[in-house]
Amino acid sequence: METIIETHRGSETARRKDANQTLLLIEIGIVVAGELDSIDQRSLRDAVESLRSNLQRSHQSAGLTFRFVQVQRREMVLGTRVEPSVLLRRAQEERDAKGWDFAFVVTAAELLGKYSSSTCYAALSRPLDAAVFSTSLIDPHAIGEKIESSQRIKRLTERLHRLMLHAIGHLSGLSQTDANDRIMSRPTAIADLDTAASFSDTEQTKIQRALIETADQRLEEQNGDAGNELSFLMRAAWINRHEIAEAVRAARPWQFPLRLPGLTIASVSTLLILLMTAEAWDLALSQSTTSVIVLGILVAITTTIFVAIRQQLLIRRRRNRSEQNVVTALSAILIVAGGMATTWVCLAAAGMLVVTALFSSNLIAGWAASSDLDAVNVGLSSRWMMSCFCSSLGILIGALGASFESQNYFQHVIFVDEEL
Repeated sequence: METIIETHRGSETARRKDANQTLLLIEIGIVVAGELDSIDQRSLRDAVESLRSNLQRSHQSAGLTFRFVQVQRREMVLGTRVEPSVLLRRAQEERDAKGWDFAFVVTAAELLGKYSSSTCYAALSRPLDAAVFSTSLIDPHAIGEKIESSQRIKRLTERLHRLMLHAIGHLSGLSQTDANDRIMSRPTAIADLDTAASFSDTEQTKIQRALIETADQRLEEQNGDAGNELSFLMRAAWINRHEIAEAVRAARPWQFPLRLPGLTIASVSTLLILLMTAEAWDLALSQSTTSVIVLGILVAITTTIFVAIRQQLLIRRRRNRSEQNVVTALSAILIVAGGMATTWVCLAAAGMLVVTALFSSNLIAGWAASSDLDAVNVGLSSRWMMSCFCSSLGILIGALGASFESQNYFQHVIFVDEEL
């Protein structure tokens, strides 16, 4: 079996099984973005062959077989540096168009990492079932090593192979580990990619289970009517509920306040201004508990939809329905919703701290004139009502602040759940 083929079979159902109808097929697309020199091309070919052999050897007993399909997309990268989120979204489009299970993008351009100041060898995305790798910084010549071409190819092949194995583990739901002899350890320097490493037996079992689920026939490929759009969405969401949950967890939406400064600054500024305004106190404390709860729910729904649309998280070129598209869309929505919820909780806690420490009961009763509050009746519940009310309005304004974040940066935060 060739590890890299240039043509694609048209039948989705045929793609899922081999000719004997006994082996479950996993198809991984390799998208070459931009131009690769002869050294990179040879290294990529050898790395993919090593990856195929490794996966085949480890999982053939479970009835899995692997096929790699390579396509060239010179127009995807025109410069020497590129945003990983851009390549990942293009990988998603290629994945949808070709019906691949996973999409790997390989480029010679340098990847612009966001989560640390260190170099970025690869960017991985569970919501998109994709990964992007750069040969630029793992090439021995990148750190000034003067070695022969054969040794350079060997070193680059081994490093690319290890990064791809890490990506397979990550896309299968494995977490990072601190053990240096494990594939899932995070390289802190290029030399870490040269150390011997492997998956543990537990990790291999989890990967195998995930790959078997991936190779199963998809909902859109099943015989018979898959139902209307709503029915299809609900069935796909239920079937992939664990994958969606893992994608949300991997994205760490609880880090939103730190990763999206525009959202945080706008929300905090709104909160502080409202807390210093007598009319805001009067309005908040004149509301019922039910009104404040309904306001919070409406704001959560509105801001999530607004941010998802404004940052183009749900736009795709192909309109055909598929399980993968449902997973991607729902993961993105839930990640945004989780980030907004985290920011709201942080705002409410900060607001409660401020009003408890700085606002006396007499001052609150005087500002909330229309609520007929006496100072003796102003307690923690009144302060909590104000904090929740202001937090909801703060998130509403914060969503506008998030809309001014760079689209590439925002998509990076949503879709890139690990940088290597």
